[in-house]
Amino acid sequence: MLQLADTSIRLYRKKDGSVSVRLHSYIMVHAKNGGFSLSAYLNQFDCSLTLDTGEVVKLNEYGYTVNCIYKLDYMIHELWVSGVTNLEVIRDTAGILRIEYRLFSHPGQGDSSIIERVVPVLARGVYAQRYSSDPNKWKKNKK
Repeated sequence: MLQLADTSIRLYRKKDGSVSVRLHSYIMVHAKNGGFSLSAYLNQFDCSLTLDTGEVVKLNEYGYTVNCIYKLDYMIHELWVSGVTNLEVIRDTAGILRIEYRLFSHPGQGDSSIIERVVPVLARGVYAQRYSSDPNKWKKNKK
């Protein structure tokens, strides 16, 4: 079984006006009889975020550390997940994080497992860039 330590999603405005949607967490895998190579057994990891507006953002870029902490019968790997969307305004809100994953089986063998939960979605970055996706409207920093 896979669990996540933190599920806070962060929104950052990119230079092109789009919005980067990021999750930085830790994957915790119960491994009572010793650890194993997560990369050898995690053969599906599909992640999406449904915003309160109903928009679904595919979080299709992910990575995790090869090495892990193995304590209390858990493997703990650092995890990064991200995607991109277009939002005119980015603000603090909530969303539904959905992760569908498969451990220990090959595609076509058994069902995927699903993590689905309501998560905080937090606007981050330069405040002036939160209210317009048009870079020409952003307040310029004076030197």
